[in-house]
Amino acid sequence: MPSSTIDFYFVCISPWSLLGIDLLNDVAARYDRSVAYKPINVARSWRETGAGRPMGERPQVLLDYRLIEIERWAKFRGMPVDVNPKHFPVPYAPSSHLVIAARQAGADVYPLARAIMRGIWIDQRDIGDPEELARIADSVGLDGPSLVAAIDSPSVVDELEANTDGMLAAGGWSVPSYVVDGEMFYGQDRLEMIAWRLGGDREPAS
Repeated sequence: MPSSTIDFYFVCISPWSLLGIDLLNDVAARYDRSVAYKPINVARSWRETGAGRPMGERPQVLLDYRLIEIERWAKFRGMPVDVNPKHFPVPYAPSSHLVIAARQAGADVYPLARAIMRGIWIDQRDIGDPEELARIADSVGLDGPSLVAAIDSPSVVDELEANTDGMLAAGGWSVPSYVVDGEMFYGQDRLEMIAWRLGGDREPAS
């Protein structure tokens, strides 16, 4: 059924989540939708669905093509992404928990999530380091130390798992995934299709 919200399931360490975040918000604004930012436990989603693998378990051909696609999409989106950032991979949980803690504190998490994603893929920052996360939160006008102090709280951890439950129930398996009016779309390359679904617009939404 129609909803005013687009559910956005993601992790901040995903380059694909970064490559789509601005266009997602543009599409949402164009069609008078809000975006619900929902970090997930991506390792759990891969394990339970059997539809994804950690980087170290993927065949080389997929690892090689992944780099080609990141570079190609970065150029297409006009975003200066480094395909081999200094601090990758890092644990996804600290940054995911920080975004949830900010949401629970009533913050607009778009600037924060965007800054964290840009931190790893553009600015060469270690987003697995809580002190670095605090600095990133400070840079977008939030109270970084207070948010970092909450990242392991039961309510934050529970919300991460509830988000994961929601994505799995919607038919998702990895990130970034978007749910629009109950319909699952996987991958930032589906954002133009989401715009089409919302408004019949076949032109690029950027």
